[in-house]
Amino acid sequence: MYYKIIAQTFKKTIYVCASPNISIFSKCRRFYHDAPFINLYKEVSGQSVSENFLLELQKKNPKIFNLSDEQIKYTLQILKKFSITAEDACFDPHVFCMNHLLLDNYGEILRECNFTVILPKHIIRYHTLVKSRTISQLKKEGLLKEELNLEQLLHNSFNDWPRDGIKLMNFPDSSTNILTIRMSILEQYLQNKFSITHEEFQKYCKNYLPLKHRPMSDIKEAVNIAQNNIKFNIDTIRRNGFIISSDPANTKLILEHVNSIGGLDIREAIKVEPAILKNHYQAILKIKNILEDFNISNEAQRLCLKVYCMRPNTVQERLEHLVKLKEYQVLSSNPRVLYMVVHERKMMNRLAKIQAAKKQCYSLNHLVSSTKVFNTYINSFGNKVCSRDVAVLISSSLRVAGITNKSVLNKLKRHKYWLHTALNVVGENIQMLKKGFADDVIFENCQILLYPVYEVEQYIDFLMKIRDGDASIKGTSKVEVDASYNNLNWHILTDNQILSLVLYEIEKKYHFSGDGIWNKLDGSKINTHMLNQKLKQNSTN
Repeated sequence: MYYKIIAQTFKKTIYVCASPNISIFSKCRRFYHDAPFINLYKEVSGQSVSENFLLELQKKNPKIFNLSDEQIKYTLQILKKFSITAEDACFDPHVFCMNHLLLDNYGEILRECNFTVILPKHIIRYHTLVKSRTISQLKKEGLLKEELNLEQLLHNSFNDWPRDGIKLMNFPDSSTNILTIRMSILEQYLQNKFSITHEEFQKYCKNYLPLKHRPMSDIKEAVNIAQNNIKFNIDTIRRNGFIISSDPANTKLILEHVNSIGGLDIREAIKVEPAILKNHYQAILKIKNILEDFNISNEAQRLCLKVYCMRPNTVQERLEHLVKLKEYQVLSSNPRVLYMVVHERKMMNRLAKIQAAKKQCYSLNHLVSSTKVFNTYINSFGNKVCSRDVAVLISSSLRVAGITNKSVLNKLKRHKYWLHTALNVVGENIQMLKKGFADDVIFENCQILLYPVYEVEQYIDFLMKIRDGDASIKGTSKVEVDASYNNLNWHILTDNQILSLVLYEIEKKYHFSGDGIWNKLDGSKINTHMLNQKLKQNSTN
């Protein structure tokens, strides 16, 4: 009779036979026996590995069978710092399953506290030793020397602390643990160094958990790098307590391997966005490559350095999703485009609300702004786009000497309802016009970008064919133009004049009032002038 046992190291089911002679299939046995840890265990212990040992190991430390040779070697390298041999480690195998940074930190703290001996079980039970055991108990167990004054010892570890600034609290060994003494000394050090208040220190301990269990040597080095290498000022360090608890080894790797991001020297970039220090240096390099692959400009990166605080996989997945959206495609030239990556969930939720409200004029500002700004927009009547987003879209799409956001706005503002055209309409018009007209010609007539693409395209097609001598278009096209044009010499008209005529013909239908921008309401097209007339009638009634 067979029973199913779900093995945590497999994604499939392993069958175990009830017969005492067969305990596990040979394939599974080979997997366990070939695991790097088992090879190490056999080598250092000189013992054979029984099936019972494997099953017990699988039960207590299932992750150990998935560890690579490199991971095991790195663990042994860390343990060697504390005079722990491979044989000692193999008899406490859980130590191989610990996070390498925590393993190093815990061992280093025990060494700073002058533990007489550091064994794998001490590192594994670190929290019990520093929080649940009193100094007296640790001395009785022989882990600390009887004559040791731990408070004085840890005070002496800060060489840059003025001797007259030291204030011993003289904690009683019988009721005090290691963590209490460490936190008291660290608080005094930060008060002396940065004038940090008790309330600020408590906030750091609550929000930046590594601070409590970071070796004093690491904290000193992190502070030194922050002040003397990156050149943080004291106010910045006080506002961002994670700088104090950051891993100095990772910070040095960032400064060594990441020369610049967004065209900024890495030190300047960290000053702008200190939270970059929380990310691993390899993650930062991966994100940099991802942004290059997606053609994200340096300007866009500088305006949203927060993207370098994210996981590379998250950045990759979000960009792959966003590039498929028409909203991203329209806004991709906007310098703040990376805000869409950082705030993707919020943005997608807001897009759904905008679509449900049948509003067409989304803006990057609406998609990533504060809740208050968005709610005002979504609950207000009508459609309105952010002026800056329109200007950025046009100025970044047209290569014209001297073009600026301001110069674009000066032209657009001549139109009464210029803020009521959806960005995707402007973007589609730009792409359509660039196929047949020079950028400076489009800029000169940029009000044409505010009209429905289909209507603009119809007029252009009609007028261009007449200019090219195709008179038959007059009998087949639905477009009607002023009869006085019969006297025009169409062949000499420039592209600029063609677009001016298109704009003139479209506006003429609306009596040059500026009301000729289509608005969508309940799926049908109405013009703004008619909508305003209806609103006036309703208000008088």
